[in-house]
Amino acid sequence: MGDSILNEGFLDRIKQFCDEFSFESINTTLINTFKTFPINFENILKTALNETLYMSFMATFLGFCLAIIPAILLTLYDKNGLKENIVFYRILDFFINTLRAFPFLILIIVLLPLSKIIIGTSIGTSAAIVPLSIGIAPYLTKMLESAFKEVDKSTIEAAKSYGATNLQIIFKIIFVESLPNIINSIVLTLIFTIGFSALAGTIGGGGLGDIAIRYGYERFNTEIMLQTIIILLVLVQAVQIIGNLLYKLSKK
Repeated sequence: MGDSILNEGFLDRIKQFCDEFSFESINTTLINTFKTFPINFENILKTALNETLYMSFMATFLGFCLAIIPAILLTLYDKNGLKENIVFYRILDFFINTLRAFPFLILIIVLLPLSKIIIGTSIGTSAAIVPLSIGIAPYLTKMLESAFKEVDKSTIEAAKSYGATNLQIIFKIIFVESLPNIINSIVLTLIFTIGFSALAGTIGGGGLGDIAIRYGYERFNTEIMLQTIIILLVLVQAVQIIGNLLYKLSKK
C-alpha cells in the first residue's frame, strides 16, 4: 500500500515536471543569460571573479606552505624512507587523514573564530582564506607525498653513494625529479579550491559563490546563476590548460 502511494506520488511529480518543462522558456533563459552578461559582469561579476581568484590563489599558496613540511616528513619516515620511523609516520598520517575526513563546510564554520583572530573578522574574502588554506592542506600533503615517492629509488641510492646528505637528496633530487607531479598536484588543488571558494561564499566569504546565492538563488535569478557557472567553468578550464603547459615544460 505504501509503495503504491509512493509510486503514484513519484509519477505525479514526473508528470508535473513534464508539464512545466518548456524548450521555449529554456531558450529564452539562455538568450537573456548572454544578453545580460556584459552588464552583470561589469556591475557585480567582475568584482566577484577577482575575489574568487584572490581567495583561490592565496589559499593554494598558503595551503602549499602548510603541506610541504608534513609531506616531506611522511616521505622521510615512511618504510624504506631516508629516516624510517613507522611509529612517527603512522601518527602523522592518522592526523592528516583525520583532517581530510572533515566535511569542508563544517571545517569552514569551525575555523571562523580562527579567521577572526588572524584577520580581525570572520566575514569576507580575506577571512575565507584561512579555512580554505587549512582545509586543502591535508589533501595537498598526501598528493605531494605521492609525488615524492614516485621518484626512482635508484636515483636516490646513487646520490647516497656519492655522499649526498638527506637535505641535498630532498631538495636536489626528490624535488627536481618530482617537479612535474608537484605541478599536477598544485593545479588539481587549485581547481578544488576554486570550487571550495564558491562554497565559502555561502557563509559570507564573497566571490562567485556569494553572488550565486544572494543574486541567483535567493532572488530566483536564473540568468545570474548560469553566468556564475559559465565563469567558473571557463576559469577551471583555463587553469587546467595552463597547468598542462607547465607540466609539459617541466618534463623537458
